[in-house]
Parts: sequence; structure tokens; C-alpha cells
Amino acid sequence: ELERRLDFVVFRSNFCPSVYAARQLCVHGKVLVNGKKMAYPSHKLKDGDVITVDPHAIQFLKGEKGQELDFTPKPYSQPFLFVPEYLEVNYNTCQTVFLRSPVSRPGRSEIPSPFPPDFHSLAYEYYARNK
Repeated sequence: ELERRLDFVVFRSNFCPSVYAARQLCVHGKVLVNGKKMAYPSHKLKDGDVITVDPHAIQFLKGEKGQELDFTPKPYSQPFLFVPEYLEVNYNTCQTVFLRSPVSRPGRSEIPSPFPPDFHSLAYEYYARNK
């Protein structure tokens, strides 16, 4: 359910350097869902929703035309800087389509994580036993 939140999808689309920055974009009305302003970062997206981010609000796009963009990823963010399979991102229009919920099954997880999928199943089993 966390991956369906608007702020998480904006972050996973690499429009913001953190979830907190994505949350701030939402609160300030810089994010549209299906063409309507959505000021609630906790809004749960449905399959097929189109998310549009105001290009003037994207930090690393601020600069003059023809100028090299100043974007240096933090070392700890490297494992997360990819677009998951359940999102379709168009950086020319600053839009993302939420295709479907991420799939998590034994041996495979689409939820972005620096840990292997087997680790997630071990963690799930541990917490399921120790409620």
C-alpha cells in the first residue's frame, strides 16, 4: 500500500531527491493526478492514474537552456535511483503513469530495495512469527 501513495510515486519516478521533497511538492500543489491538483501526499493511486509534476518545481531541472544540469546522486541513494516496472515515466512531459501495484511474491519483489528478494521473505517470516 505504501507504494501506491502519491508522494512515493513522485519519488520513485526520480522527480525528487527524497520522499520528503516529493511530499512538499504535493502539499504546495505542484502535482496533478489525472489533470487535477492533488494536495494530499497520502492519496492512494489507482491503476492507470497519470501523475504530472510541474517542471519548474523539479530541483535538478532548474537552470538555463543549454547549461549542464547539476545533479549528483548521494552515495546512499544509488540503489533506489531506477524506475520500477510498475511505473511508466516520461521525463520530457514530467509525467508518470501508475500501471499497477508492485508485485511481491517468493523470490521476486518489484518494491525497490537494496536487499535481495530472499531477504524480504526472511524478514516477513520473522515478523509473522513474532507478532
